[in-house]
Amino acid sequence: MCWYDLDYWGQGTMVTVTTASPAAPSLFPLVSSCWADESQDPVALGCLAKDFLPETIDFSWKDNTNTSITDGIKKFPSVLNTAGTYIATTQLSVTASEAQGVFYCTATYPSGKETIKVHQSCQPTTEPSMTIRPPARDQFLEPNKTSTIICSVKNLCNQAVTLKWLKEGVEVSSGIHTVAPVSSGRNGYTLISELTVSEKDWNNDRVYSCKVESKNFSDIRNTSKSFECGIIEDCFPEISAQLIPPNFADIYIRKSAILTCRVTNMQSTEGLNVIWTREDGTELKTSIGEQKVQSNGRFSVDATTSVCADEWERGDKYTCEVTHPELIFPLKKTLTKQPVTNSHAPSVYIFPPPTEQLALREAATVTCLVKSFNPPDLFIKWLSNGEELNASKYISTQPIQESSQPLLYFAYSTLQISEQEWNTGNTYTCLVGHEKLPLQVTQRTVDKSTVYLDGFVDAEEEDFYNLWTTASTFIILFLLSLFYSTTVTLIKVK
Repeated sequence: MCWYDLDYWGQGTMVTVTTASPAAPSLFPLVSSCWADESQDPVALGCLAKDFLPETIDFSWKDNTNTSITDGIKKFPSVLNTAGTYIATTQLSVTASEAQGVFYCTATYPSGKETIKVHQSCQPTTEPSMTIRPPARDQFLEPNKTSTIICSVKNLCNQAVTLKWLKEGVEVSSGIHTVAPVSSGRNGYTLISELTVSEKDWNNDRVYSCKVESKNFSDIRNTSKSFECGIIEDCFPEISAQLIPPNFADIYIRKSAILTCRVTNMQSTEGLNVIWTREDGTELKTSIGEQKVQSNGRFSVDATTSVCADEWERGDKYTCEVTHPELIFPLKKTLTKQPVTNSHAPSVYIFPPPTEQLALREAATVTCLVKSFNPPDLFIKWLSNGEELNASKYISTQPIQESSQPLLYFAYSTLQISEQEWNTGNTYTCLVGHEKLPLQVTQRTVDKSTVYLDGFVDAEEEDFYNLWTTASTFIILFLLSLFYSTTVTLIKVK
């Protein structure tokens, strides 16, 4: 049982008892408040004797080496309970570190003696639990090529615990950092330990074990590269190469085509070699980028080369060849421009900021809608008074499928400006590039004074054309009617 304050019993009351049968005491251990702060010093332990008769009783204390203790002991007077027998208590004050040990309380009475073990053995609210976490792959990128395995144990009953690290069953003595068990209140103590491992040992599938032993808990946890993967098929995926064609923006702006060969699923990039070649076998200058960590912990690298835009447009073929120590045979893949059926140039529309937004005098949003185009590759840029704006000032969506028969796409871009910038009369231009446009680029411009300028006068022209068509029809009918009337009149005169 947990014991909060032995002084509760006070100084007692002297009672005279007449004739009654002698009774031996029942002993119970008393400990200080469960999971009390360990900084509390001294710690009180106690011993309770119940239901004894006669009143005479004496207490003594010993430690776990059977050595008598004489300091820090208090004995409180016996008290008569309602059953007509006595109860009495004794208290032992020890330091917080000593309180982790075991003590023995002995009660001596006229007909014999009783002994009981006293120690702080409060149980956590939940059973102890142990976990081991494998190393983080991104830490292996550090110059020392090491990472850490973390072992943690929660809900331990006390601080008396032993933790060992094993590698392939052999105890490890270096690279260990262990934090002493820390109190978690009524949840007992938490122990955390870290083991530093090298990338080479981890990739070689070494088995690491964390072994924990305490008075009422013992367990071991293992981890290794293959153990963490289990039977998941893609845990160790094969190295693969993905070819990425150039985007239209590079072709139009740089007048060159950037070809990318992305090598993925490598345990290490050491020994990697990538070569781009033309169809006739001529090698191209290849640049290999920095390695990147994938979600599965493996690495990827982009290898790029540049060719003339017209060579790419006419359908020349280019081959990427990848060699790596993990590959039995080199990987070879060929990239060429794929023809697009049902290609279609985009229609571009520009919209001024909504009136409701301008009324708030906070911001103004100019929108550019690009629709009904195929293939989906295009670029959108914004200009203010003819000067190109930084891409951070606007947001453009990726192409979204608009219809399947025929296959067409749409996209839009929004430019955020201040209400003051709009009202000063600045012009804003949406510049769109697409391979099916007559000049591969078109633009639409808008400002405060007019909604439709430059290329975006299609709607006005269409309205004007419709009006002119209607007027022309009316004029022709009027002339025919006049000609008919004149002809009839002449015939009648004759």
